[in-house]
Amino acid sequence: MKACVSGLGTWHPSTVRHNDAWPAEFGAGRAGDRTFNDIPLPLGDAGALAERYLELEAADPFLGTRERRVAENTTAADAEYEAARAALEDAGVTPDQVDAVISYTTVPDRIVPATAGLVAHRLGATGAVTWGMDAACATLIAQLMTASSMVEAGLARHVLLTQSHLLLRAVPLLHPATPGLGDAATACVVSARGRWRIVTLHAQTHGEFFDAVTWVRDDVAENEAPWWKQGGDYRLGSKNRPQAKQLMRDTVQFGAQTVREAAAKANLRVDQLSHLFSVQPRGWIPGAIAQHLGLPLETALTTYERYAHLGACGPIVNWQTAQRNGQLTPASKWALYAQGAGFTRGAAIFEHS
Repeated sequence: MKACVSGLGTWHPSTVRHNDAWPAEFGAGRAGDRTFNDIPLPLGDAGALAERYLELEAADPFLGTRERRVAENTTAADAEYEAARAALEDAGVTPDQVDAVISYTTVPDRIVPATAGLVAHRLGATGAVTWGMDAACATLIAQLMTASSMVEAGLARHVLLTQSHLLLRAVPLLHPATPGLGDAATACVVSARGRWRIVTLHAQTHGEFFDAVTWVRDDVAENEAPWWKQGGDYRLGSKNRPQAKQLMRDTVQFGAQTVREAAAKANLRVDQLSHLFSVQPRGWIPGAIAQHLGLPLETALTTYERYAHLGACGPIVNWQTAQRNGQLTPASKWALYAQGAGFTRGAAIFEHS
């Protein structure tokens, strides 16, 4: 592939929620919907890697986090605009050079239209076509597939991709899974030339898990009103909890399998990868994926303890953190891994151009 990522941008809210924000009795008695808390022990080698982490997590109501950022009085469009502005500046691209903006918004300000249109307008990218895209937490990979195809086909000079994860405004504070969630927005610019060449992209959807992770009301599932009718508040949940548990159990295997498939597509050995930037539904998962691949633990950078789970924004936050820390040398090759409700899993491999 010839397309490159030429710039990255991240935005974090200024409000930090520490663990003392919860009452002292939080987590006692293990009350509430723990679908996304109690992860079954993975199978095979992955189980041996995860067992110690799961034991520590079982006694920790905060799921290994110390703090997370919370977007207060901020719209998804505001958050994506800030990340987009930073990405364009990092790429050295002006808004009038952007030919397309593709957004992903975990909790949109409205169902339609997509946030991308307002972000482009506020940036001054008045010549761009815009639309939204949704493969849940795996959307970044789908966006990269679309943007790189446009650039390589000559349909666009620069494509701006935005992602926002303002999930905390839609999840109650006392829900057992809330401590492991954080708010953020990210963006990247895909161009014909840039610092980081896209070596390959790979993704697959497993539609049999369609009901595993989705938006639900507080009602009993079989009596739940559809979204276009009056009903209880929405929150992230499951309409098939055994499948949700299975996906969480198999996250490490899915991650390793997907990175292996992407590397094979690029005729690379997995041991040629110097870094892994993954979604981080738990802080230990990126490292466990790396180890399951036979890579050193330090291959996988995670920012979970500081930011918690950031959905589709996690891989870019981890990537830009490594970049700012000077960890990406000219000889580096690295993989991004993401998985999202639906169930879609995907990976991208990059190198310095």
